[in-house]
Amino acid sequence: MDGKKRILLVEDHTLLRQGLHAMLESEPDLEVVGEAEEGRKAIHLAATLSPHLILMDLSMPGTNGTEAIIEIKRRHPEIRILVLTVHKAEEYIRAALGAGAEGYVLKHATRDELMLAIRSILGGKTYLSPDVADQVVNGYLGGGGRGLHGGTAWESLTLREREVLKLI
Repeated sequence: MDGKKRILLVEDHTLLRQGLHAMLESEPDLEVVGEAEEGRKAIHLAATLSPHLILMDLSMPGTNGTEAIIEIKRRHPEIRILVLTVHKAEEYIRAALGAGAEGYVLKHATRDELMLAIRSILGGKTYLSPDVADQVVNGYLGGGGRGLHGGTAWESLTLREREVLKLI
């Protein structure tokens, strides 16, 4: 074993998937072990390829990214998942983090930011793009820290969302 970290790419846009593959393979410590264009295939490949990290889009045909994250984390909690998406609306962020993703990066990120996110997550940390982190914190602080149902915003968060907030 050469010590490279195994990555599974899950992205429905072929050109983007190929570009990510080439970019990741150019890193000496990373190896792309598989690709999927939809969530059901990602669930299967997670079981057969045992990646260290899955780089996952959210909007895909068939089984979407959030559904795939839930199933992968249920079966393989040791696999780290980084969401790479165009969606910065709070409901997408909450769904992905609540499903078990360790990171959330927007597709307008730079190569350097994506590499930082990947290495942070492989190192056992959580990573949120700055825009996403701002939105999470502002959502928490909005309304005096109160959630939609009268409880505190903290009480309305899932355990995973609380873990992420503690890290930023």
